[in-house]
Amino acid sequence: MKRIAMTALAGLVAPMAMADEQRELGAHVHGVSQLELAVEGDQLTLALRAPGADITGFEHAAESAEDKAAVADALALLARSEAIFAFPEAAGCVLVEANAELEGEGAHDHDDQDHEAHDHEAHDHDEHDHDEHAHDDHDYDDHDHDAHEHEDHDDHGHEGHEHDEHGHDDHDDHAHDDHDHDHGEEAHAGHSEFHAMYMYECSDAGALTEVAFPFFDSFPNAREIEAQYITDSGAGAAEVEADAAVLKLD
Repeated sequence: MKRIAMTALAGLVAPMAMADEQRELGAHVHGVSQLELAVEGDQLTLALRAPGADITGFEHAAESAEDKAAVADALALLARSEAIFAFPEAAGCVLVEANAELEGEGAHDHDDQDHEAHDHEAHDHDEHDHDEHAHDDHDYDDHDHDAHEHEDHDDHGHEGHEHDEHGHDDHDDHAHDDHDHDHGEEAHAGHSEFHAMYMYECSDAGALTEVAFPFFDSFPNAREIEAQYITDSGAGAAEVEADAAVLKLD
């Protein structure tokens, strides 16, 4: 079913490129969401993209418990199609599938990456402890065998220790530089955006003449939806404002 939905939306792109009223989508503007709608036979598919600020009131990564709860609540509300769209009753559209996700800053992959890095550091630390233990055993044996050699070994060990400290400092500086570099990249990362997709089966798609948007009531920060649509009768584009939240499919 999802493959059919993606095919329907893919079929929207080419015809829309030649539509006189086509608007270029993809610009990330606070208050402005994008919608792609396709009707193919008795199937209705909608893909919605909305800036994080419009949905949760913020776009930074959700770090606090309050922010994480806000994201979870927003995703749950987006998945409730009746809180987003309303169709003419005569069209008989029944929801088949709905899903929503957050993309951009604060992605879960970043947390996984940190976890892997932590495991790697722990492994290196274990190897370092093992080497130090072996080195201490070697010093103890040398002391029993020859005190003079022990002194030479201690001097050498001391020089090696200074070298290790130097290497450790270099490593810390390098790690710090890498951290600063990563932090700088994160600071310039793209804004977060909510993506949602909905699929319906309609008993009479011909009666689907308009779409209303309770979306604006669910998310008061949203002000406008830039919509592209294609139906069996044609294609078009329109702006849907919060104070006139109806898209005419004609």
